[in-house]
Amino acid sequence: MDKIIEKLDKKYLKICVYAAVTVLITLAIIGLFLVSGSFWAKLWAIISAVIKPIIIGGIICYLFLPIVNKLESMMNRRKNHKWARALSVLLTFFIVFAAIMLMLALIAAAVYKNVESLNLESIRNIFVVLKDDYKEVWDMLAKQLESHNISTGNMSHIVTAATNAVTGFFSGLLFGIIFSIYFLLDKSNIYPYWIRAFRLIFGEKAEAALQVFIKDADNAFSGYIRGQFTDALIVGVLISITLSIAGVPYALLVGVFAGLGNLIPYLGPIVGYATLVIVCLPSGAFDKMIIGIVIFALVMFIDGNIINPKLLSDNVEVHPLLVVAALIGGGALGGVAGMLIAVPTAALIKLQFDRYLQRVEEKKNNERSNK
Repeated sequence: MDKIIEKLDKKYLKICVYAAVTVLITLAIIGLFLVSGSFWAKLWAIISAVIKPIIIGGIICYLFLPIVNKLESMMNRRKNHKWARALSVLLTFFIVFAAIMLMLALIAAAVYKNVESLNLESIRNIFVVLKDDYKEVWDMLAKQLESHNISTGNMSHIVTAATNAVTGFFSGLLFGIIFSIYFLLDKSNIYPYWIRAFRLIFGEKAEAALQVFIKDADNAFSGYIRGQFTDALIVGVLISITLSIAGVPYALLVGVFAGLGNLIPYLGPIVGYATLVIVCLPSGAFDKMIIGIVIFALVMFIDGNIINPKLLSDNVEVHPLLVVAALIGGGALGGVAGMLIAVPTAALIKLQFDRYLQRVEEKKNNERSNK
């Protein structure tokens, strides 16, 4: 036995031992996952519950950071004040909250005025007819639901699931806002701390590469945000002016909501059409609504094929065809959320690819010069 061991190559024997140990550890981890699946599911649920508001807070912090920095620099123009950062954060959230409240007030005013113009007697007659034909209406609704594999007995489960989803969204948003406030207040300490930790763990070379990547990502995403806001402003102004000329009621309100909806690719037309119907249909302005729909179609066609791709390509430095391709791919992979990050992600990937090509070219040039 000893002679056989001596004849074996110790180097390859060592490799075999390492490979066997690796396989055993992998099998043990897989077995642990299979045996204690519920434990890992609960652990993942806890981790995702914590990570979700952190991600939301990070996004809010990234969006609000330029405003906070601008306000702070204005307050510290003559002398640095310790309270300037906190007051800048407070003013930023107040401005955003006031803008949201103003939009909601505009919606409420438009809906209220339209409700006032409705013929209440005709509405009462509709409800009387529905009350008389209640059973027929309910049976028809039940058949429609069953045709989509939704039984009326499961409606309570659907309502409960929807309620839980809405509650989860708002709770995540609330905690995300709390995280964003802390991120904005303590950014000067949080960012250097994690950069230092990364440098100590992975080394200075990796830290330098990370700093370049963060700068590239910031340029790509900030450029995309600038492009989207500029596009939303152009669309809002165009629709407001053209609808006002056409005599469509609440043209400014419709233009504002169309512009805001246009911040998310392909959502602008949906928001615009819905707002147009809300302000025109109850008052019976069908002719104005048809004119508004035609105007919307023209403006959105021009924006989707000319203005938006050109703005995004100028701000994130990618070709308009890549912008369109990124939007299609992002929508297919992640829906609206995928379209939101598709263009800056494509710009970031292209930039990293260009840097890689540059490194390869420099390496080949150095090899040629050394020969």
